[in-house]
Amino acid sequence: MARGDVVSDIQSIAGAANLDFQPAAGVEVMITEVGSGNFTGTLPDKIPNVSVALYNGTLASFLRDNGSTQLWTKEMKIFINNTRYLRITNGSGSNQSLSYCGVQTK
Repeated sequence: MARGDVVSDIQSIAGAANLDFQPAAGVEVMITEVGSGNFTGTLPDKIPNVSVALYNGTLASFLRDNGSTQLWTKEMKIFINNTRYLRITNGSGSNQSLSYCGVQTK
């Protein structure tokens, strides 16, 4: 991959399990969107039933979760690399499709 390339994935993830995206060493990516096959809340305020975190292999720092509608209405720009990468946690008790997309910046 090269700078400017689109980065994305979609996978079926078990309930309460994680979808991690860890770029290769030396690669940096800006995540612009996270998707979910399951939503929580009521219209017009439904949000993806996931938590989104920066993860370093030991600690997770949550950026968005399934309990905060306000954060999901803001533009998403999450910068990740090989040591601080993306973790999306399925907030549902059953399998759901989880996805992310972004652009490689380095």
